Amino acid sequence: MQNDLANSFLKAEQVNKQQEEKLRNEINKEQNVINRIMHEIMWGESKNNMLFDLSKEYNITNNEFDLFYKQALKHIEEGTKWYKI
Repeated sequence: MQNDLANSFLKAEQVNKQQEEKLRNEINKEQNVINRIMHEIMWGESKNNMLFDLSKEYNITNNEFDLFYKQALKHIEEGTKWYKI
């Protein structure tokens, strides 16, 4: 009985760590995509080329790209950078 409880706690801890890692990866993905878009905009890359490259590299949808693109434009206009919290 004690062993089952210990195993359950270990499994729960593993699941928590996996979920935290997934969340960290998503945050890093967003940061990387926005920073990359900002860089590409500054170099004059077309929106369609960015969408094509980023959708392949980061597996993002058109809607996600549009949101990231708007965020990147906002950061450029405000002279700010995207930072993780």
